[in-house]
Amino acid sequence: MKLLFFDARVWRYTISAIGKIIEEGVFVVNQEGLRLRAMDPSHVVLIDFYVPSTAFDVFEVEKEEQIGVNFEDIAKIMRRAVKDDQLELSTSGSKLSISFIGKSTRKFILPQLSLTAEELPDIEAKLQFKAQARMLSDTFNDIVKDLEPVGKDVVFEASSNALKIVVKGDIAEAEIIMDMERGSLLDLNVEEESRAGYSLDYFVDMAGASKAADTITLAFATDMPCKVEFEMPQGARLRFYVAPRVE
Repeated sequence: MKLLFFDARVWRYTISAIGKIIEEGVFVVNQEGLRLRAMDPSHVVLIDFYVPSTAFDVFEVEKEEQIGVNFEDIAKIMRRAVKDDQLELSTSGSKLSISFIGKSTRKFILPQLSLTAEELPDIEAKLQFKAQARMLSDTFNDIVKDLEPVGKDVVFEASSNALKIVVKGDIAEAEIIMDMERGSLLDLNVEEESRAGYSLDYFVDMAGASKAADTITLAFATDMPCKVEFEMPQGARLRFYVAPRVE
């Protein structure tokens, strides 16, 4: 297997965010592309990372491969990616090679872990999201930074014309109201008013992936999981499904 992606930094920020939620995982590479689906140890967050074969400048795959990795190890290597670096991933036997190709070529070799990809349900087909809000990735990142010091639980409330985000802590409380009229949202689609609460820590963990995405979509319904989708270059996508906190 040999894959070449035009911007290594997309992977740097994506792998960093994933690594804050899971320790190990399996990349499945076949003729369609590269995919990772994994559940965090507490079974609160499901991760779905997909890069289609067309997103790669070079995509040489003879047969399906499952590549087990430790995300702490791979994240340390991905931090070495800088502007104008391309990323090359290749396998040989039980080794995974990660190369950054820029002004020089820097190659790192890791052992693959003996893991099998999890058999996870397709929850996307089962969920009926009643509210969807799309925003710039920088906006999402700023929201998380504003809310993180206040408390541990976040509540999303969607009405026909606004998305309200509330965090209450032991001492302080924060409220952010976003709408399309003032430009904080790019799009808002609400089939019915919805309200759901989640652990803020998971949104803090995934926020780093904002640097790899242009826009982000939040989709949820009352007391249902929240889908956070990062829309990345070349048709790649990163989705987190976060289970609700039921009061």
